Amino acid sequence: MSADGSALTFAVLGRRFAARQVSLRLAEWLRAGWDFPELSAPSHPFAIDLDVVASAPAGARDDWARLEVVVPGRTIRFRSDGRCWETGDEAAGLRMELRGDGAAIALWGSERQADPVALHHGLYVALSEALRSSGLVPLHAAVAAPDDAAVAWLGASGIGKSTTLLHAVETGWRPVAEDLCWLEPATLRVYGWDRGVRCWPDTLERFFPLLRGAEPAPDGKRIIRYDRLGASSPRTGTLARLALLVRASEGPSRWEAATARDLVRSLWEATGVPLSDRSREVTADAVVRLSRLPVSKLVLGNTPPPLGGSAEGWSDQAGVG
Repeated sequence: MSADGSALTFAVLGRRFAARQVSLRLAEWLRAGWDFPELSAPSHPFAIDLDVVASAPAGARDDWARLEVVVPGRTIRFRSDGRCWETGDEAAGLRMELRGDGAAIALWGSERQADPVALHHGLYVALSEALRSSGLVPLHAAVAAPDDAAVAWLGASGIGKSTTLLHAVETGWRPVAEDLCWLEPATLRVYGWDRGVRCWPDTLERFFPLLRGAEPAPDGKRIIRYDRLGASSPRTGTLARLALLVRASEGPSRWEAATARDLVRSLWEATGVPLSDRSREVTADAVVRLSRLPVSKLVLGNTPPPLGGSAEGWSDQAGVG
C-alpha cells in the first residue's frame, strides 16, 4: 500500500469491495471500519466500487432533493435524484450511484480537506446504504450469546447496552457486538461489527474492576478489546430473542412486559434511516421478521441485570403485553 494511491480489495460479508487510488490514510480508515476477514459470509453477487477521482463528476444537482442523515456527532447533508446520492461540494465530496448488482462511489478532495473526518462520515453512510441495498440491515444493539442463539439488547445511546453486555459476559455469555452488527434478515444471522466494548471509566471502576486499565477511546470512554473478554472468533450468532432496555430511577433491575408499539419503535430506531426505495424494503422486511421473535423489557435499576441461562431459557420471562 503506497501513500500516493493504490488499490485495495477485500470482501465485506461476501460482497466484493474494491477501492482505487486510495491514500494510506483512507486505506487505514477503510480497513479499520470495514475489513473483518474473520466474518465469513456466503458469497454474494453485489459489488461495491470506490474510486478516488480528481474532481466532482458532472451532472445536475440544483434540482435534486435534499435530505439529512444524522450520525453520532454530525449531520450529513445529501442531495439525491433517487438513483444517486451526493454530499459535499466542488472542492471535496462524494457521489454514490446504486445499481441492481452493486454500488459505485466517487470520492474527491478528501486529502485536501483540513477535516477529512467530515467526508469519512459521508463515506460511512454511503457504504452502509450500499450494504443495505444488497440485502443486509444494520442493527444498533448490544448482542451476546450463551451458545449460537443470540440475544439483542435494544435501547437509546447511553441507556446501558455496554454495561448489560459486560454483565452478560461475566455470567459466561459470548459477546457478539457492543453497539453495531449487520443482520441477514432471512436467517436472522448477525455479525459483530465493532472492535471492542466501549465503557465509561467510572462504570468499569464500579462494576468491572478487573477491566480497569483498558485503552482510552477518542470520546473519553475506555475500549475493552474482545480478546480480553475471551471472545471467540468469529463473533456471529443467530438472533433468538430481543430485550428492550429502559432505565429506572430506583429499585432493582427487573423484567417487565414489552408492548408491541415499544418493540416496533425500538426496531426502527435500531435499524437507522434507509435512503433508497430498495433499502427501505429490506429494512421493513427485517423489522417484520424481528418483531416475530420473543421479546421482553429489561428495566435497569440499581442492581445488576438478572441474566443467566440460554436465550431460549428466557421463555418464562415477561413478553409482549
